[in-house]
Amino acid sequence: MKINELAEKNYLWVEKMGWHNKTPLEALALIASEVGEAINECRQETPSEHFGEELADIVLRVLDLAHWQNIDIEKELLLKMEKNEQRGNRGRIK
Repeated sequence: MKINELAEKNYLWVEKMGWHNKTPLEALALIASEVGEAINECRQETPSEHFGEELADIVLRVLDLAHWQNIDIEKELLLKMEKNEQRGNRGRIK
């Protein structure tokens, strides 16, 4: 399944649950809260067994927001990766 298909599938599920009654800013705050949960799973020397699930929550919330805002996230990711590649290491030590 392609990323945009995942975004649409997740969006439709969130819509079915009735959870789209928020602003884009509130959606970003929810993404930030998921990042906080992922941070909590990394408090030890190695991440906990729940770390992957928290990363998935972050991605799903981002995909939902992108689809809701009619952003072709697959295209944006590819463009950003290309842009990053063109920038190179920008003086950072490898």
